[in-house]
Amino acid sequence: MTIHDFTTNLDRRHTNSIKWRVKDGELPLTIADMDFRVAPEIEAAMQAKVARGNFGYEYAPDEYFTAVAS
Repeated sequence: MTIHDFTTNLDRRHTNSIKWRVKDGELPLTIADMDFRVAPEIEAAMQAKVARGNFGYEYAPDEYFTAVAS
């Protein structure tokens, strides 16, 4: 697993973000939301899922529950 970059902020103003629906010059103080890119592993997994072209309901695998418990 790679070390994630938590120093580069993404500018999410004008992106339909609830957090950043504020006037220019204002800071959002309403919602906890990440302003960083997701980890490359998460992005790759999501892209692989989208590439399959099917978004049906699924069971969570046992590995999911192990990861959450950890």
